Amino acid sequence: MTEDKIQTAVSNKQPELLKHFAQIIADHKLAHAYLFAGESGIGKDELATWIAMRLFCLNVKGNQPCGQCQECRRISTGQHPDVVIVKPDGLSIKVDQVRFLKSEFTKSAVEGNQKIFIISDADKMTAGAANSLLKFIEEPSPNVTAFLLTTNKNLMLPTIISRTEVVELKPLVPAQFKAQLQEKQITQSLIAVAMNLTNSVVEVENWVKDDWLSQVQSALSRWFLLTFQKDMRAFVEVQSNIIGLAKTKDSQQLILDIVMLYCREALLLKVNAQNLRLSFPNQDPQIEKSLMTKSSSTLMQATEKALEAKSLLNRNVSFQNVLESLTIKLCQIY
Repeated sequence: MTEDKIQTAVSNKQPELLKHFAQIIADHKLAHAYLFAGESGIGKDELATWIAMRLFCLNVKGNQPCGQCQECRRISTGQHPDVVIVKPDGLSIKVDQVRFLKSEFTKSAVEGNQKIFIISDADKMTAGAANSLLKFIEEPSPNVTAFLLTTNKNLMLPTIISRTEVVELKPLVPAQFKAQLQEKQITQSLIAVAMNLTNSVVEVENWVKDDWLSQVQSALSRWFLLTFQKDMRAFVEVQSNIIGLAKTKDSQQLILDIVMLYCREALLLKVNAQNLRLSFPNQDPQIEKSLMTKSSSTLMQATEKALEAKSLLNRNVSFQNVLESLTIKLCQIY
């Protein structure tokens, strides 16, 4: 990401934190270690990089890095020797990366008196790596600041959390999240579903790989419209088109979340057809056709059954049994 894009991203995603850290740096009150926590895509990496640019910038203007000098450009491209960036190699931060970190902790800055560490997905450190980092945090060197970035603060060592300043980044507002998904060339119908399920761009990118989310949406659309019309052919849809898409526990949970969205959507359309956060713009006209024959209490009962289905899955009832049972119940209720 270019230096201009970094500044724009931070300004758009975390404007309050940008102002906060600009003032902290101006007042020379930057702490030695921070834990940035929040979902992926909300600006953790960009904020840490922006802070490094602000600290090293040769032409600070209005308490902001210029974004044009050699220092800003080297930091934005990950080429500054005094800004050490570590990211997981695969699923975790490996042993050799830990050795590299340890050696860097003991070294002085190469070009000045300031050194920055940015550790992405810090929750993926091994126990050894985390303990090495803890030693640095407990015995900080002058003019050294570490930024630990995580999507799940609960996976971090409590001792690390207690010795860092924890900064909870605000989720993206819907318009920002939608814009990011559009930049990824994700279709509008999938964006509508995703925005009601998560605030993580990375999570949505994983869902759309190999056209998985599109297949799920198509299969569940057929299934739900059949159940909504009390058509027991929906039972056949479970085995023939849905089970094959639910190979992992996470995918099973997500499919039931989408089922829940369908049931909730029908209720919302009954109560307020002008709802602005619809999840299924392509299917809603078909659902609305049958709403005249269904009461709000019926639609509420169906929504409760969908919620119970997820509870059953969490109690280790097989996914196929859960969805087949829900199919029969919904056909009876509707």
